[in-house]
Amino acid sequence: MDEKPTYEELEFHIKELKNELLRLKSSEERLRLAIDAVNDGVFDFDYRKNEVYFSPRYYTMLGYEPYEMPASRETWLNLLHPDDREKTSAYVDERIRQKKSWSQEFRLKTKDGNYKWIRGRGKVSEWDENGNQVRRTGTNSDITERKEAEFEKEKLINKLNDALKNVKILGDLIPICSSCKKIRDDKGYWNQLESYFEQHSTALFSHSLCPACMDEIYGKDDWYKELKDKKTRE
Repeated sequence: MDEKPTYEELEFHIKELKNELLRLKSSEERLRLAIDAVNDGVFDFDYRKNEVYFSPRYYTMLGYEPYEMPASRETWLNLLHPDDREKTSAYVDERIRQKKSWSQEFRLKTKDGNYKWIRGRGKVSEWDENGNQVRRTGTNSDITERKEAEFEKEKLINKLNDALKNVKILGDLIPICSSCKKIRDDKGYWNQLESYFEQHSTALFSHSLCPACMDEIYGKDDWYKELKDKKTRE
């Protein structure tokens, strides 16, 4: 016949249980402090209760107060940008079906009505005996600044590509008349030099006369002789 534990033994076991409870509470508090300190928003979906835990950073990241975000999975779905909702949900569901973790970029609605770009990472952390997900955990990181920088870079690249398309480059041999200096185009027509270059490059022409041509054209005119003498004296 089993002997009943003595009062001293019961008291000892009760004391041990209390100490274990205190250690668990202390460990839980340290974990909570660590979660609160990270820069990413932490989520923990409990499918048995249809509830979700959002860390304080999760709320501040989107600008909400805790009471403004119901603790359910539908909250996250409703915050997703309409253009991201279907593909993001399908991707996460497929990764869960494969029993793999996921990493996906999407937009979440903030309290002011705008959207922030988010990188969501997560996994199913607990399964039941039938292979159904019981718990889903992960983090959401604000990557809005990085995405905006990527978009600006993409815009700049597109502008540069458009500019390059409009740049005309001259190459190969250019047939030019040795007398009048007209240039023959690929259709066999002879064009003024400046007209040809303006059509085949981005260069524009301004007209003037070089000193040799000035002498040839105006060399016998008195006003030109006086102008040259004046410049020589200066």
